[in-house]
Amino acid sequence: MKEKFLKILPYSGYVLFVGLGLLVFFVAAFLVVVVRTKEEQKVMMPYVIGKNYIEVHNELQRLQLKVRLETQRIPEKTDGIILAQSIDPGKEVEAGSKLYLTVNIGFDRVTIPDVKGQDLKRAKAILEKVLSGEVYVPLQIGGITYVPAVGDEPADTIIDQIPGPGKETHSGEKIYLLVTEPNTEKKSNQSAIEPLDSTKFVGTPVPFVVDFLQRKKIPYLLKEATKPEFRDLHGLTSSFELKPTGAEVGAFFLKPSETFVQDYEFLEYEVDDDDLYSAKLEFTKPGEDTEIEKEILTNQKLKEDEPVRFLIHRSGNVKLTLIGKETGVAKVWKLKGTY
Repeated sequence: MKEKFLKILPYSGYVLFVGLGLLVFFVAAFLVVVVRTKEEQKVMMPYVIGKNYIEVHNELQRLQLKVRLETQRIPEKTDGIILAQSIDPGKEVEAGSKLYLTVNIGFDRVTIPDVKGQDLKRAKAILEKVLSGEVYVPLQIGGITYVPAVGDEPADTIIDQIPGPGKETHSGEKIYLLVTEPNTEKKSNQSAIEPLDSTKFVGTPVPFVVDFLQRKKIPYLLKEATKPEFRDLHGLTSSFELKPTGAEVGAFFLKPSETFVQDYEFLEYEVDDDDLYSAKLEFTKPGEDTEIEKEILTNQKLKEDEPVRFLIHRSGNVKLTLIGKETGVAKVWKLKGTY
């Protein structure tokens, strides 16, 4: 028995040595991970006072700071401007720290009313008196886009609005209206593409311009989006040019915050095959279950690797499907109203 023990002893020592070595290795590795993690969790607090909260929201999210908003009303200051921050700029803090920001409410808070289906005169009257707390305030109309009536649509009637109804916002946000114009008899010698005043579409929401072109059966190409100088141009048409082949539309676009329920989305895709392509938009109105379908591109000829672009207004859940006439479904985008 003693001889067997003496034979086993060298092996047990070797096993013990290896075991201790592995233990030391894992402990060291663990400490390295802990130190690195601790270092990575440190972030430098930026200076955000005087900036609009919308502009710094994504940056604060990237720094993993837990933002808590407090409000103060100073009418002479810009709405949304940050008045104070709880963590001094330049201070190194751990990711996940709570940051309290005081944001100015320079406007009255309102809920966007639903004016779809109303005649323009009635819609203007509704927007003149929108309830904010215990008082009525006016909402400013940013623009009115007239489109030909289709089917039994009545003239001078609101068929779409941006922002959509139900959005919680402030009285300084502009509302854009899409309105039918009276049906008129077309002359037999009238051109398929009527002369258009290219300047009247600049500053109009891109989805409204697309709606107009679809109703006129005018092919269009959406150019690459450009960053606007001012945020209130976000989603609006920057240029419009009518050519023999169709319309070329420029757009202002800023990458929206993922927490916004309503905002514009810019989508781009290079098609795989030569084909005639159509695009179908499916969405539900906020608070409703009824699904609405709308075609925003119709049998448009695209070549292989040619980019096709869309700028849509997301209000609730949205699905956009690009379909080739011969090749079938090419691309599907699914966008959620909330993230």
